[in-house]
Amino acid sequence: MLFAALATLVSGVTLACFAVLLPACVGLDRVRTVAAERDRFRRRLRAVAPYVGGLGVVLLVNKGLLDRLEAFSRRYGMDATAWFYAVEGDFVASLQGAIPDWGLYYFAPVYVIGYVVLLAFPFAAYLFAGNARPLKTLVAAYAVNYAAAIGCYAAVLAYGPRNYHRLPGADPNAARVEEPLLDSFRQVTQLTARVNVETNVFPSLHTALSATVLLVAVSTHEEFPRWTPVAALLAGSIAVATMYLGIHWATDVVAGAALAIGSVAVANRIVTRSRGRDAW
Repeated sequence: MLFAALATLVSGVTLACFAVLLPACVGLDRVRTVAAERDRFRRRLRAVAPYVGGLGVVLLVNKGLLDRLEAFSRRYGMDATAWFYAVEGDFVASLQGAIPDWGLYYFAPVYVIGYVVLLAFPFAAYLFAGNARPLKTLVAAYAVNYAAAIGCYAAVLAYGPRNYHRLPGADPNAARVEEPLLDSFRQVTQLTARVNVETNVFPSLHTALSATVLLVAVSTHEEFPRWTPVAALLAGSIAVATMYLGIHWATDVVAGAALAIGSVAVANRIVTRSRGRDAW
């Protein structure tokens, strides 16, 4: 019941954001013009359908293997938590200390709702682009991100900084990293737990997918100039939120950004080599 209520809230706020972003970043005239050309719109949907299908398969595999990946990682994966702390020390704790307490009321909604808006809005916006390439690239890059993450989560066993002090052998002098999302909005973690486990931190998929949206937004800046700064604000805020909330190390965030760059590059190659006309 609680999960349904939270999901409804997230969906409602996301739709409200769409209602603001579509006219602001796409333009009502463009929406009306493209939507009126129904044949063209249907061809656009058919052109993108194989990419969406591929993404759906990757998501199903990722979801289906979630528990098995965790078990495999615990048994065979490289235990990297102590190494992450050795590399960056108390950076995350220092970041938490530098942000005032009211920051929670910005970063928590951004991490949960802003993330959904950032990932979902381009699906709608790029339906009205001059050609199908931006949407194809975005969907293909999402799939590459998730596929790569499956391998990373299997190979690397790591806990986020909020859990470091609980681990055997943790540095007793390490600054304690708080978990403000869990402490203040415990119900929200029931929503995020449906799609993730606490050892899946390297790389930060929140960062990877957010940076992916930003990279594609930059490539479409000439066509959708108002979307680029919105995407930059959300992507940057989400990257900081993953650390401020104690979920990810800075190392995870850097790795997520690198994954995004690689995923977009691979997606561009896939789209370039794919058959069919980008005009639709």
